[in-house]
Amino acid sequence: MNVIIIDNDTALVKSLAIVLETKGYKVKGFSRPEEGCFHIIQGHPIDVLIVDFVMPELNGEQVIERVKDFLPKSCKIILISGHTGLLDAEDLDTLGITMFLPKPIDLENLFEVMTA
Repeated sequence: MNVIIIDNDTALVKSLAIVLETKGYKVKGFSRPEEGCFHIIQGHPIDVLIVDFVMPELNGEQVIERVKDFLPKSCKIILISGHTGLLDAEDLDTLGITMFLPKPIDLENLFEVMTA
């Protein structure tokens, strides 16, 4: 399973990538949202997109808007953030977000969503 992580927190990207790789996932992480968008738009395989909502250059909503036409229909989009209450259920549905997970990320919940 191919996972792309986009979060301006480099330490989170690296640590989450290590955890996912030990579980057998192929992971590509980006701490610059533009680079992550470019990677997706280039057509690299993706099954799960994990994206932070609050980032200085592009927020998670803007990232999803830029790449959604390049994602396979089966791609799961997991929005993460340390800021809860920014989006309601209707916003999540409109953006096609599979799940919102607050930071710190509960890995059991993350794996559950990824394998569902």
